[in-house]
Amino acid sequence: MEEFPSASEQGKNLAKFTFEVVKSAIDISPSPMFASEEKQQERLDVCKTCDYYSVRHQRCRQCGCYLKHKVKFEVSECPIQKW
Repeated sequence: MEEFPSASEQGKNLAKFTFEVVKSAIDISPSPMFASEEKQQERLDVCKTCDYYSVRHQRCRQCGCYLKHKVKFEVSECPIQKW
């Protein structure tokens, strides 16, 4: 059985991520909310080579995020700084 962060830790990670997305959406600067298709694919490719990538669930076992969604947002960050 694959292990992910506790539900509490995943909740904290989701709250932080949501805050960053909302903050970027209301920010006055002209930065895009979504990463380009190319950047999304680059991020996902990096994730797929990582020891924390769960092939079965397509999730990060470090932060618990569903990566096909996380890579879409420009403000998203890898929890171990790979992207």
